[in-house]
Amino acid sequence: MASTRYEVRKPKQSWNVGDAVSVGFVKGLEVVAKVATPGDYRPDLYALWQPSTGRFYSFVPHNGLTRCSSLQEAMAW
Repeated sequence: MASTRYEVRKPKQSWNVGDAVSVGFVKGLEVVAKVATPGDYRPDLYALWQPSTGRFYSFVPHNGLTRCSSLQEAMAW
């Protein structure tokens, strides 16, 4: 039997502050802050801003996207 070799795929988006990303059907989001969660085994939280609407969002991988009223609210756990 031949062994199967799997490639490790790199993410298609960069999630650094200032980068433009898309989450699901919401396009044109800009990463404005990243809240690291070292040591608690939770994924990092990203505060996002949509320039076309002026809305802020909070995004946690595998937990989803939440619309927020301010940047401070988007950065809060």
